[in-house]
Amino acid sequence: MRVLGIETATAVCAAALVIDGRVERESLLDAGRVHAERLMGQIAGVLGGGGVDRLDGVAVSIGPGSFTGLRIGVSVAKGIVFAREIPLVAVPTLEALALHAWATDAPPPGTRLLAALDARRSEVYCQIFDAAPGGPVSRGEPRDMTLDALRGELGTGPALVTGDAAAKIVAGVGPGSGLRPVSERARACSAASVARIGERLLLAGKVEDPATLEPRYIKEFFLTTR
Repeated sequence: MRVLGIETATAVCAAALVIDGRVERESLLDAGRVHAERLMGQIAGVLGGGGVDRLDGVAVSIGPGSFTGLRIGVSVAKGIVFAREIPLVAVPTLEALALHAWATDAPPPGTRLLAALDARRSEVYCQIFDAAPGGPVSRGEPRDMTLDALRGELGTGPALVTGDAAAKIVAGVGPGSGLRPVSERARACSAASVARIGERLLLAGKVEDPATLEPRYIKEFFLTTR
């Protein structure tokens, strides 16, 4: 099975091709707001000569994350699946983030793993997982939480933190909390992890209707005028 993964939920803009669970190629840029200009080129690069014609499906990171970034990723994914009439799957961003940290740092089974993205001010988008032999297992749904609320949720037990809010959480929740960040290379969002989870969803038949799929922001998006 050949699955294209698209990740645009944060400053990272990434695409990956996974074939039968193996990462064939991945392109990652962490250069700020380049998603609209660079994503299509990255996709062409990871697909190589086969292009989209040989794909069995597209997996897109669905949120939470950047309002603009998510919309770009979802729009591009929709365009591909509409054009080629192939399935589309939506991958929760924090789940993909946790999988990347688990695969990169290999925490021992039973380790708590907090996947978190910066939601500005004193808030984060976060989800708690337990490391298991087969991958991270979620303890609940993604939430938008203040650092104070997260402190009460986590208690004082040890936990690893991944995502672009890792440093913010470790500093804000406090040194006595038992929190520590995963390695730097384990913290970034990964299109390969999106594709790997997407492959499982495709095999399970958990596909989305591209006509109605929207990013899952958690926090409402408000447009303001001056």
